Amino acid sequence: MKKALLIILALSMAAVLMLGGCSGAAGTTGQPVDADTQKAEDTEDMNNGGDKTIGVVFYSKTDALGSVVYALVNEAAKTWGLNVKWEIGGLDNDTQLNSVQNLISGGVDGIVIIPLADTVTQKTSEMCEKAGVYFSLCFRDIIDESIRRQVTSNPYFVGMTFEADYDAAKEMVKIAADAGCTNAGVGYNSPTVPYEKQVTAGFNDGMEAYGINKLAEYTISDTGDANVTISNIENFLDAYPNMDMILSGSGSQGMAEATVQLLTNTNVKLVTRDFFTGMEDAFNNGTLAVACGGMAPDALYSLAMCYNAVAGTPLSDSYISCRQKYIFLTSAEECKTFETYFGSDLSRVGDIYTADYLNTLVRSNNQSLDAQSLQEMMDAYSMEWIQKQAAYAQ
Repeated sequence: MKKALLIILALSMAAVLMLGGCSGAAGTTGQPVDADTQKAEDTEDMNNGGDKTIGVVFYSKTDALGSVVYALVNEAAKTWGLNVKWEIGGLDNDTQLNSVQNLISGGVDGIVIIPLADTVTQKTSEMCEKAGVYFSLCFRDIIDESIRRQVTSNPYFVGMTFEADYDAAKEMVKIAADAGCTNAGVGYNSPTVPYEKQVTAGFNDGMEAYGINKLAEYTISDTGDANVTISNIENFLDAYPNMDMILSGSGSQGMAEATVQLLTNTNVKLVTRDFFTGMEDAFNNGTLAVACGGMAPDALYSLAMCYNAVAGTPLSDSYISCRQKYIFLTSAEECKTFETYFGSDLSRVGDIYTADYLNTLVRSNNQSLDAQSLQEMMDAYSMEWIQKQAAYAQ
């Protein structure tokens, strides 16, 4: 029965892992993308009566991350009077590049894209420079140095937003240590995962800084196979009776759900990246110490960069590079709060990202807005900030 359950939990969209572990990143539903539904969502126009149009290339609007990104971008565009053309569902390089070409041919003024690879970024840059179209990246840095030099020298490249993976990984360890955990079994991401080096360094530095002993380690399956994770953790439970935490670089694609199922009644706590289904129960029964995720606002700030450029009020005379903070959920109560505004009822996202707040992201309304102040706004993101915003909305 347990084996069957784990197999069921492991069934999810493998392509999301290629996107950098985005599954389950915001909200607690963790819904995989439905391929048949996605085909019907390929292109959408949101005409808000504006004279500027930005195209957005994103992999989904139906999974936990994509649904919040879709809601946030549309909320901002409505507030700003910005038209949006969506190209949704591209899960390979060629499809993404076709989406970029479609948007350019459709006459957009700017493009926001979550590129699958640096080569997609490179070719997008070439197409946009030739067409005179501004563009920005969301959820992505540029790793290849030669491609970085080429793209950042493009006058139409506005900038990029990406996650503070090292800081988040180290903070996860600190939270676990503060909760009394001392001995860890560690799940490191495969080298194929884009953020692997930053997360690994954050885990290792965090364990050294906060006095956590690493008893054993394993490599998380790069196909998202939960059975691999469970097999390793079962071995750790047998070999290390003093182990009191599993520190995991990924909980997406059913891995966190399967781990919680295994750890129930063991007195071993899970510390994981990625939000997942059942977090509230896992906190209530003492199995979960912290879950790290909620980075959907990344796309909002990338959109703001691009919009200011196409509106003729760029935030920099060069390109901008900003880091998106994560949310750390540490209790069932925090789960409820987060789910209220970023979960099943996404109409509530406007209670957090109000029109007044969104308008401060437009330089014509906020003359002091620049690269530094934009990063400061992003740095304010936390559960405490969400709770304060929610209080203002009541």
